[in-house]
Amino acid sequence: MSVISVLLTISIIVAVVFFIAFIVSVRSGQFDDSYTPSVRMLFEDELVKPASPVVREHSSNSLENENKSIQLNKSQKL
Repeated sequence: MSVISVLLTISIIVAVVFFIAFIVSVRSGQFDDSYTPSVRMLFEDELVKPASPVVREHSSNSLENENKSIQLNKSQKL
């Protein structure tokens, strides 16, 4: 029975410590956010990161090559 009382005492102490930490964080404004809920519906679900310059350069080259091939195909048909 003494083990149960020791465990009960330790669990109550841990619960009190977590409760005090929660109260301190609420009073310090840790959970205050009045801006985000009002504009959350305006944002996309996933944020799209801009491509790095190397990827842009590669994609622009592929677009140029594609445009050239389209122009060649048009000139061949004429």
